[in-house]
This record gives sequence, C-alpha cells and structure tokens, in this order.
Amino acid sequence: MKKVAILAGVILVLGVVLFFVYRIVFAPERINIIGRTIETTFGFKNGVVEFYSGGVLVKRFLKVEKLTTAKGTYEKATRPYRFGFGYIDLNLDGVLNKNEKKLGKVYFEIPSPRDYVYYDAKVIPEEK
Repeated sequence: MKKVAILAGVILVLGVVLFFVYRIVFAPERINIIGRTIETTFGFKNGVVEFYSGGVLVKRFLKVEKLTTAKGTYEKATRPYRFGFGYIDLNLDGVLNKNEKKLGKVYFEIPSPRDYVYYDAKVIPEEK
C-alpha cells in the first residue's frame, strides 16, 4: 500500500512538472515566434512594393524581403493591414541610389489591399 502511495505521488509530481514545461515551451507567444521565423524564410530577396493612387505610382520600396500580415499575439484574428521593411525609392526610378541606401531599410504599413503591388524583381540595380 505504501509503494502505491509513493508511486502515485511521483506520478503526480512528474505530471505537474511536465505540464509547466509544456506551457513554457509551447506557449502561444513561443509558437507565434516560431511560426513567424518559418514565414520569414519564404519571402522574396528583391521584392518591390509599389503604392498607387488613381493609377499613378506615388511610392516604391525596394529590396523588401517579405510582407507580413499583422496578427495579434493573444488574438486568433488577423489585423486588416500588412507591413514590411525596405529601402524607400525617393525618386521613383527603380534604382537603389547611394543616398537611399544610406537611409537604411524603413518600416512601412499597407492599410488597404487594393492600392499596392508586390512582386519579385529578381535583380534591383544599384548606383555605383
């Protein structure tokens, strides 16, 4: 009888420890980070995002690696915008100039799915 009580106590303690290890390793925040890391590997290397207004090009970002759909950490629903990082093409010539590269990659958001085009340029010319 004593052995059964000790075995039950060990199983109970082991169960509690495994539960907390599971909660730490597989917490929603941790799974979210792992998922975003995997998504990062499947982006474009030379992506271009172009914003249009009335059919006219108004802003362009070069060397965008990926666009991400915003998701809440604790919410299951996606948010109604996308975001990314890229070099801003100040003169809209499609060439990454020295002064544009010096500014570094900037963060941008896309509020509406109708006003932009995202494509892989394969090669983006750079000013020497």
